[in-house]
Amino acid sequence: MKEKVVEVMSLQGTLQKEELDSIELKATLALEEEKRKEAKGRAAELEAHEAKSASKVVAWAMEEFKASPKMKDLNITFG
Repeated sequence: MKEKVVEVMSLQGTLQKEELDSIELKATLALEEEKRKEAKGRAAELEAHEAKSASKVVAWAMEEFKASPKMKDLNITFG
């Protein structure tokens, strides 16, 4: 009978340890999910910023071309 009590106590200790490990793993998983969401949001922000920057560069290049002597010559020739 004493052996059974010792075995039950040992199993209870193992179960408690497993439950604690499970709680820690769930907390770690939740943190990783939060980091993933933040990284995904940041990536979307960077992509939007990149697209906006590219548009600004294209607009600037067009304005520079319009103001260039070559464009002025074309306007005079065809204008």
